[in-house]
Amino acid sequence: MSFVRRLPALLGTVGLLAGLAHAQPTVPDQLHVSSDKNAVYDDVTKETLLTGNARMVNGDTTLTADAIRYNSTTGVATATGHFVLTSGRRRLVADEGTYNLATREINVRNLRIGEFPIYISGDTVTGTPDNLVFTNALVFFRENAGYTPSIRAEHLTYARGRIVSAEGLSLGLLGGHFISLPHFEQALDTDFVSFISAHLGYRGNLGLFAELGLHVPVAPGLQAGADIGLYSSRGVLLGPSGTYGSANSDINGFFRSGYISDSGDRKTDVLGQPVPRDRSYVTWEHRQRAGDHFTLDGEFNYWSDSEVLRDFRYREFETVQQPDSFLEAAYTGDNYSLSAFTRVRPNSWEHLPERLPEVRFDLFPSAVPLGFYQRGSASAAVLEADAFGSSPGLRTNRLDAYYGLERPYTPTPWFTFTPVAGGRVTYYTDALGGKSTYTRTLGEIGFDAHLLASGTFGYKNPIWEIDGLRHLIEPKLSYRYAPEAARGTAYIPPIDARVFSTYLQPLSIADSRNLDDLGALNTFRLSLDNTFQTRDPSYGSRNLASLNFAADYRLNNVAGQKNLSDIYTEFALTPAPWLKWEVFHRFDPHATSQQELNTGLEIHDQEWWSVRLATNYLRQNYEQYFLQYRQRLNEIYDVTALWRYDARNHRFNEQRYGIWQRLGQTWAIKYEIAWFSGDTRTSSFALNIEVELLKF
Repeated sequence: MSFVRRLPALLGTVGLLAGLAHAQPTVPDQLHVSSDKNAVYDDVTKETLLTGNARMVNGDTTLTADAIRYNSTTGVATATGHFVLTSGRRRLVADEGTYNLATREINVRNLRIGEFPIYISGDTVTGTPDNLVFTNALVFFRENAGYTPSIRAEHLTYARGRIVSAEGLSLGLLGGHFISLPHFEQALDTDFVSFISAHLGYRGNLGLFAELGLHVPVAPGLQAGADIGLYSSRGVLLGPSGTYGSANSDINGFFRSGYISDSGDRKTDVLGQPVPRDRSYVTWEHRQRAGDHFTLDGEFNYWSDSEVLRDFRYREFETVQQPDSFLEAAYTGDNYSLSAFTRVRPNSWEHLPERLPEVRFDLFPSAVPLGFYQRGSASAAVLEADAFGSSPGLRTNRLDAYYGLERPYTPTPWFTFTPVAGGRVTYYTDALGGKSTYTRTLGEIGFDAHLLASGTFGYKNPIWEIDGLRHLIEPKLSYRYAPEAARGTAYIPPIDARVFSTYLQPLSIADSRNLDDLGALNTFRLSLDNTFQTRDPSYGSRNLASLNFAADYRLNNVAGQKNLSDIYTEFALTPAPWLKWEVFHRFDPHATSQQELNTGLEIHDQEWWSVRLATNYLRQNYEQYFLQYRQRLNEIYDVTALWRYDARNHRFNEQRYGIWQRLGQTWAIKYEIAWFSGDTRTSSFALNIEVELLKF
């Protein structure tokens, strides 16, 4: 019976090979054919007809159809009904068409081809499997579904995993194509529609709103489009936006903008001034690398008023509440760096010292004879601070240089003692106190002492993947003496001045950023670092926990400061990839009171749920608690919740409850309700529906 079942295929092969023996074109020896029914050969036309699951195999190329008619003279196979051509990893599906075995040329009707994330169909298609020309093409992204973005093209050329060119384009959704596009090219390993977002909802200060963002490629590596927001109580916010490069390229960045003639209740800005009707913003960020040594980084943030992002782009405002605008080019050598840094102040409502620019050379610690190590820096800067409030305008040209030496002594493997010495010279123009210029010369001496002890333990725990324990203990004692560091305060324009911070600042004058506002130094710094590690099969070892303490003791008396500083504690627990707990604590030993406590706890199951708990406490300032939870219900739905509680005012500043819906491989939709308290610019209730393009 098996011989009888194979008989039609064998007869077809014999008939076809007999025809090929009389044919002129050279046909590959690896050609194999089969069909359910007997093959029919016409010696006049030199054609062989295969019907019923017809199949032709030529090397790595396979053609199947309901019927295949092969002409041995021309080398052309004509296939009708369920035309499928497989060449390597590429599979072409059509209603009918022809395929030339010698030249690999095809000519088909209603072709469909898919190569994630793009799927293409066309009325007629010509070319080869590696180079196809479509007429009346339809391009789907990520999946062939009505809810995915798609493009219609009068003519489209597809070659080796890339849409090389297309003309007569229109972008659409749900069967409609309403946005005309220019000529373009697109690689299949990147998304054509790189960004689509839509927000619908209600907020009391905005009214009913609809926000839409769209980016499409306009040139290789450049995606451009626009962001538009429609607000029933405020007006229309509109501006161009885009991205360029990619996360893996040497150049990448983005830009966003918007303008609105705001007809709503605009209230006042941070200066207490009325917010103007014409409001706008421009945001630009750039990251660039050239080779292993050169980088160019920049940001530009123009806000017409301090509240424009807070009112209309509150998610961006949460991450950037004090905008910065700078451009820095840096070249890094083996033991030095050369940089040029410019910072400007485009926002009149913001107090920001400007560098116009600063050119800087830094010499990293490097060995010199007799066991010494040197480090240094030199800079030239044009500094400017415009008048702001009661602060007068300041401007100066500053030249600054520092050079230091250190000599480590290591009498034992567990103890290192390093004396240090350095000097700093700074020259100012436009000095204060009746001087036109001022030069400050400072010296500094001190030491760094470092102990290292360790202990190992054979403890194992397969649940936590602990394979032995190692405890590292590192006591450190540093001292710096620069009694004249505060010299010349009356003459120096205080542009790079001290800013509010609750963390320990750099101890040495070599590392201080408040160069124009230094204080006298006669200070010890004691710290104790504890680290617990275990073996790791991938990285050798990994940290399970760390506990660090630090404090300063000042031998000199400084107004408003006690000799013993606050005691700083940092704790981190990371016993597994799914658990992370961090604590920062600041304690005043003189008042025996807690000054500051910040904690963060993250626990997550990659597949199903995650929780984040944070606390922030600053004495006589704020005490807040944050909790965020996300639970995956199934392949389609997630639920989320967020709470921010203000313990000082006994209220929930923010509550959010949402549902995430995944629509195929393309969209994520979020339905959310929220309540707010304490913020005078936002309403107490918000309803949001967000639609975002999924990223992979």
